[in-house]
Amino acid sequence: MAINPLVNLSVQQLKRAVTIREEIDSLERELDRITGGQITSEGNAAPGRRRGRLSPAAKARISAAMKARWAKVKGQRRRSSKSSMAVKTPRSVATRARRPAAPGQLKERIVQILKAAGKSGVKVKDVAMQLGSSYGNISVWFHTTAKKVKEIKKVGPGRFAWVS
Repeated sequence: MAINPLVNLSVQQLKRAVTIREEIDSLERELDRITGGQITSEGNAAPGRRRGRLSPAAKARISAAMKARWAKVKGQRRRSSKSSMAVKTPRSVATRARRPAAPGQLKERIVQILKAAGKSGVKVKDVAMQLGSSYGNISVWFHTTAKKVKEIKKVGPGRFAWVS
């Protein structure tokens, strides 16, 4: 535990120390005024560097460099993942061939599954299995996008049906 050296001083000594500190501060301010503010109160340290705005050309250069860097990183990931897939045990054809559906196709495919299921509906988990997609993605789709489709109704916990 550090002990403050000012604790052992008398009141007169403390008052004298305060007046000396005030004199030092006023002399530093006067010196700063004379020298144009080049010397700060901390000593001979230069003032903080001002940050300027980047020109559009500089922003474009930085953006291009970052895109190139990320393309390089993603390329290395793809190469390493392809080589590691060859070493691993083969997965089912449906799992390996899983690719994101084109925009709008997910809705059509889900509607087909719901129509085929009838009034009893189908569980989100089963829809995900049939589409080869993750349960979370399909669940989110039902709780966001499906709310806009009037014919899709929730008929039970985690179960939806096409009601026309």
